[in-house]
Amino acid sequence: MAVAALYRGRRRQTRLNRLLQRKNRAIGRQKEELGRLNRTKDTLFSIISHDLRSPLSSLYSLFSLLNMGTLPPERLAAHSERLTRTLDVTLRLLDNLLNWSAAQMQGDQVRPEKVRLQTVTEEALALLLGDAERKSILLLSEIPPLSAVRADPNMVRLILRNLLGNAIKFTPQDGRVVIAARCLEGQGVWEVSVTDSGVGIATPDMPKIFGETGHHTTLGTALEKGTGLGLRLCKEFVERNGGRISCESEPGAGTTFRFTLPLAGPEAVQLAPAEPVTVAAAG
Repeated sequence: MAVAALYRGRRRQTRLNRLLQRKNRAIGRQKEELGRLNRTKDTLFSIISHDLRSPLSSLYSLFSLLNMGTLPPERLAAHSERLTRTLDVTLRLLDNLLNWSAAQMQGDQVRPEKVRLQTVTEEALALLLGDAERKSILLLSEIPPLSAVRADPNMVRLILRNLLGNAIKFTPQDGRVVIAARCLEGQGVWEVSVTDSGVGIATPDMPKIFGETGHHTTLGTALEKGTGLGLRLCKEFVERNGGRISCESEPGAGTTFRFTLPLAGPEAVQLAPAEPVTVAAAG
């Protein structure tokens, strides 16, 4: 009897220990999730209070000046151009912020399909053409016409917009930005690279650029603002689509970002190099 009671007691204790371990693991997961949500909240508040407040304040001031109706034509034209540029920056900040927030809070679904790299690259370059022309930056596209990946098209568009926009932002007047792609058939991926002749990235800042060791933002060569979310989004969206992203940079000698995405299929392989296409010529 005593042995049976002892055995039952041990079994009960084992069950209780297992239950306690499961509850502790659940509490640990909840604690990690709460910590992640708190970090997300802190980042959002930081961006809203600092990065978005400045362009919104600038917009308010510009609208106030225009509403006064006392500006001479030459000053009106200058302020109108500044207003357009500020609105453009603000919209891009909001676009990145909304995409990042959705990815963090809702766990965005990936909807992969065949995406032609040349098409989405042309779309991104068209959106950024004005920025390049203002700084007389030469934009070159070396994307093979048949290159195609299997990925979420909206995520690919955002990756390209951010990498190209970043390259233009950190490239000085009369610089150069090149986007290219090559097929790594043995690995089953296309590798896309965005190379600029810009200021480069300081060695201590390299671990920060993808947001892995904190929030990082820097002004561009023409004092362009950003939230620091663009590269973090690029990394997250590349990895969600089964790819990898990396960066090589030397201060004063430019930067190259590379990312991979899965081949769309055998027909997407194009080993012949693409003819360079000039999208925006330096002034």
